Amino acid sequence: MSYKKNIFLLLFIVCVGGLEGQTSMESLPVPATLEQCVDYALAHNISIAKSQLNVNSSVVDRRDAWGAFLPSVTASSNYNHSQGFSFDANTNQRTTSTQQAMSVSAGLSLNVFNGLRDLNNYRRSQLSLAAARYENEKILSDVKLNVVSAYLTVLSAIEYEKVTESQCELSRLQVERMNRLIAVGKNAQGDLYEVEATLARDEQSLVDARNQKTMAYIALRQLLSLDIDAPLEIVPVSYEKLSRVEVLNHTPYEIYVKAMEGLPEMNKARKDVEVASRNLAIARSGYSPTINAGYSWSNSFTFDYRNPATGDPITIGDQWRNNSRHYFQVVLSIPIFNRMSTITSVQHSKINLMMAEYTLNETSLALQQKIEQAYADATSSLQSYRAAEKAAAASAEALRYATAKFEQSKLSAYEYETAKNQLLRSQTDVLRAKYDYIFKTFLLEYYHSQKIKI
Repeated sequence: MSYKKNIFLLLFIVCVGGLEGQTSMESLPVPATLEQCVDYALAHNISIAKSQLNVNSSVVDRRDAWGAFLPSVTASSNYNHSQGFSFDANTNQRTTSTQQAMSVSAGLSLNVFNGLRDLNNYRRSQLSLAAARYENEKILSDVKLNVVSAYLTVLSAIEYEKVTESQCELSRLQVERMNRLIAVGKNAQGDLYEVEATLARDEQSLVDARNQKTMAYIALRQLLSLDIDAPLEIVPVSYEKLSRVEVLNHTPYEIYVKAMEGLPEMNKARKDVEVASRNLAIARSGYSPTINAGYSWSNSFTFDYRNPATGDPITIGDQWRNNSRHYFQVVLSIPIFNRMSTITSVQHSKINLMMAEYTLNETSLALQQKIEQAYADATSSLQSYRAAEKAAAASAEALRYATAKFEQSKLSAYEYETAKNQLLRSQTDVLRAKYDYIFKTFLLEYYHSQKIKI
């Protein structure tokens, strides 16, 4: 008995542990890497879930289109019970009695030819399914890129907060130093007011930086579809030194050619043109004649039925054999005039085909412009980053020199604050150019390989 209880306890612990493992897999780790954030967004984003439902709906539509090639089969049964005034089934005379009768039937109908409508409809359903899958891939990629952008924005906000914190710390040190100088009579009280004002402005900048970080986290949280009480923290990845990435060794035209071949939005636009072409073929099938073939069988019997001539009862089995009926039919329908319905349907389909072709060209042109812009932005951002780094280094040296002069009372508080602000602007320019370059290279790599290398 003890052995069984131990086995049961062990199984319970394993099951509970498995459930806890599943729960932890469904939650976002704290802190979370960029890859973990992307995976979580793909699993929980509502737009992706809705897109997958569209794919499932297209699968059902394809199955429905395939079913049009199959025959339709029906069966029916009818039971009649009458009481009171009626006509006797044996004598066909007016009588008051109770009669019971039953009939059964079955039928099969097959569409032999309808102007290739069913075939074109099935091929259209296949194309629509492919288009839905490409649309789903596009949404997946959009979510990935949006998460990458939001993640990098948080990283930028974190670094900017550190910059403003260092500025505040430097101002606090100057306030403490000024208090000591005033205490020994080397500086006037007005000098303290100036450095305190500088500290107040730096503290306001720090508040703004922390607010930017909070807003960046909120944007990332919304993309991840996190609950309002769920914790969110990212791993502060450091991009200290940037270099020219491999994708920039390709020309914008080479990236554009690769994007045209593999991007899901381009594939979807091409499938939409093919779908519109099939719709036109389906509309034109309305001009063609249709051929339908059918077969049906029926039988009936009446309870207590008698031979009208002899009055002898006729069994249900005999009636079943005698009343069996078979019907074969082939129906040819030739369209002559259907109140302009086919003509207008064809015209609408032609217009829709032209619209799909224009959309394909428009998508191609927009893609070309995006790639050219992203390439130019990435190249200029890298140059701006390197220039900003030099400017930041020079500003840091200028601030070090200004600090030494200010501590010797050879520099005014205004000039000192100007040097600090120059450094802050330079460091901000470094952050802006750095993360703009990083995201643009992510984007160009996606255009070139249709993959987002995290």
